[in-house]
Amino acid sequence: MTDLVREVRLAIRALLRRPGFALAAMVTLGLGLGATGAIYALLDAVVLRPLPYSQSEQLVKLSSRVPVIDPEAKWGLSEAGYHHFREEASTLTEVAAVGSVFSPTNEVTVTGDFQAERVQLAQLSAGAFQVLGLAPIQGRLFVEAEERPGAAPVVLLGWDYWQRRFGGEPVLGRMLEIQAVPQEIIGIMPRGVHLPEAQVDVWAPAGLDPSRPPVNSHWIGAVARLAPGVTVEQAQAEVDRITARFEETFPNAYGGGFVTDTEFRTEVTSLHREVVGGMARTLWVLLGAVGFVLLIAVANVANLFLVRLEARRGEVAMRATLGARRGHLAVHYLAESLLVAAGGAVVALAFAAVAVRTITALAPDGFPRLAEVALTPGSMALTVGAALLAGLVFGLAPLMGRDLEPGLVRETRGATLGKGRRAIRSGLIVSQTAMALLLLAGAGLMLQSYRNLQAVELGFQPADALTFNVALPFARYDSWDAVAAFHRTILTRIEALPGVVAAGAGTLAPMPEVVGCAGLATEDDPPPGEDRMPCVAAYLASPGVFEALGVRLEGEASGWGAVEAGAGGVVVTRALADRFWPGEDPLGKGIRGNGSEPPFYRVTAVTEPVRLTAVDGPPLQAAFFPFLPIAGAQLWSPPFSPTFVVRTGGRPPLDLVPAIRALVAEMDGDVPLADVRTLEDRVSRSASMARTSFTLILLLVAGTVALLLSTVGIYGVISYVVAQRKGEMGIRMALGAPSASVRTMVVRQSLVLVVAGLVVGAVGALAGGRALESLLFEVSPTNLRVVMTMALGLLGVGFAASFIPANRAVGMDPMEVLRAE
Repeated sequence: MTDLVREVRLAIRALLRRPGFALAAMVTLGLGLGATGAIYALLDAVVLRPLPYSQSEQLVKLSSRVPVIDPEAKWGLSEAGYHHFREEASTLTEVAAVGSVFSPTNEVTVTGDFQAERVQLAQLSAGAFQVLGLAPIQGRLFVEAEERPGAAPVVLLGWDYWQRRFGGEPVLGRMLEIQAVPQEIIGIMPRGVHLPEAQVDVWAPAGLDPSRPPVNSHWIGAVARLAPGVTVEQAQAEVDRITARFEETFPNAYGGGFVTDTEFRTEVTSLHREVVGGMARTLWVLLGAVGFVLLIAVANVANLFLVRLEARRGEVAMRATLGARRGHLAVHYLAESLLVAAGGAVVALAFAAVAVRTITALAPDGFPRLAEVALTPGSMALTVGAALLAGLVFGLAPLMGRDLEPGLVRETRGATLGKGRRAIRSGLIVSQTAMALLLLAGAGLMLQSYRNLQAVELGFQPADALTFNVALPFARYDSWDAVAAFHRTILTRIEALPGVVAAGAGTLAPMPEVVGCAGLATEDDPPPGEDRMPCVAAYLASPGVFEALGVRLEGEASGWGAVEAGAGGVVVTRALADRFWPGEDPLGKGIRGNGSEPPFYRVTAVTEPVRLTAVDGPPLQAAFFPFLPIAGAQLWSPPFSPTFVVRTGGRPPLDLVPAIRALVAEMDGDVPLADVRTLEDRVSRSASMARTSFTLILLLVAGTVALLLSTVGIYGVISYVVAQRKGEMGIRMALGAPSASVRTMVVRQSLVLVVAGLVVGAVGALAGGRALESLLFEVSPTNLRVVMTMALGLLGVGFAASFIPANRAVGMDPMEVLRAE
């Protein structure tokens, strides 16, 4: 024990005498481990960890697929289908409704004795709490009878909202006014309890009535729990059999061959898989990327230890000669490396904590399970364990060779490196170069993909436009005319504000997370080439909205006078016009939803090709109906909660917010503004752009760190090798060799290793690029140009890293070099 304490003290003193070595090794190891720990924490929270519900592995999502109508679409359940599965599916212990398929929550307005605010309301069936295994901490859950029409409205509060709005005071039995309807508070949910895909402020009954006539409308988000011992595949087989009988069970809703013609089916998938979605692949790719950074960091630290070992050979030999046993020296080396590793672990934990906060701030909208991302004790223990393991390897490395042998005293400072160590250093250069190229090639592919997305012609102008949302309480605005009158008045007043060029509103929020569809009929129903009424996007749009969006029109959209007169003008996108009336002039054509009998709305304008819903998708196929229906052709529902778009003439859009908020408050103090942001922000944070930019930023950071570490590592290795060969170079120059030839020899030998690394890295980048394929946009995963560009850049780095130490060495006086040797 005395010997152990002495060697540890000597190790501490040795590190303090060379603080540069200790600091460099700690920071390098800490960066690699911290980056890996941060991404692992993200992967663990989102992908590896079960959902935070009781026996979450038994939870499944039910959705409807209609491959003939839209191969990519995932509809929800119809109300009739939901009740039918609850009764007939024996492989599912309970089927529950959880909001709409478009969103698990709705943003609603809460009013009362305090300032109106927008909150997230989740509407669930009573059985959803049992399916998810949730219970209140105060009060009770609502029961199935409270879902029926005419039942007294009741709600439960989320813990966060309860604390934020009421300060944790007793609230059971109090009334909360939601959308101008008083509702009794009957319970409080526990802290941290939310839905799988949404944060919840208020929980309310879904209001599903089994006595309603069946309708072929699939909007219900449904989750279920598998019966004990039942697999997803067994549940799917039963659900398939039930769905196949829908035409017989619900002839009015699913008759006429709908199930067969559209290949309609109900899909059963793991809820965990549905929540995580495609983010799993992205996170695995990122973990692989930072794994390469870690390997480069470990290689650099290994090189630092090798250099330190070479520099201390005389010291070690002297101690051995004076009687130090091999065990003493082994403990000394191990103590040094473990102390460095411990320091690296501290740096790693600090860096990982900062990185996790940064990553969560950069995460795109809709990022799954983001609230659960944190450095857990498990991830911290893994980081510390990896650091100590690296320290153990570095400390035991000297035991593998002759470094602790007393005979080393006869070695001289100018001794040539052994073949083993030359091979190790050559391998470090090759591996670091290869891994750096792999990361930089991946970042280059993502950068090209991002550039391609930015170059997409959107068909509208994101700059100089403000967007926001209002929600009118339907208890007070109970008719089409009342809703339209509010919107016309507020838009007219907004247009009168200084700096406003145009203003409009519509039920399409640009770049939505989910896009639905509705059956649209034309006068020549079905349209040419269609087997049945097509299901496409349908929205309501006010006058002025296309001008505010910056969308060019062929024809003319209806003004408020025509809308209120019931003229029934419709604007369709060019993609829809080409589908419904190929080769024909669409202006004047008839179109309507909710049936195929006259009267029809008339197309008065056609937009240019627009991408209002996804940057990386095809041009939108959509029809924009007026804010008021025409007689005999009812639209779906009044635009209670449209998105407003206000275009400015160069004035910063956000500067208008106070004035607009004041105008809305003057009209109705219980109608707050929500989701206030610029149109540019909507585009940049859309699913395709945000996912690509998020991955790009992290890969660029990983690639940059890898490049810096590789540059330092290559430079360090080559500098040390050149220093070891100064005697040889001095002899060559003393015998008449030109300094240029000696410099060229060193650079050439170094570049051979760099080129070997580039070849290995290029092969790996071309083969591994397919891991990024699902994340790329109009870029081949085997894009040779990107790989070659990054390889040439790394070749330049390798040249500089070899030229500088070689040039410095040949600039010395040969005789001084020889005397020093």
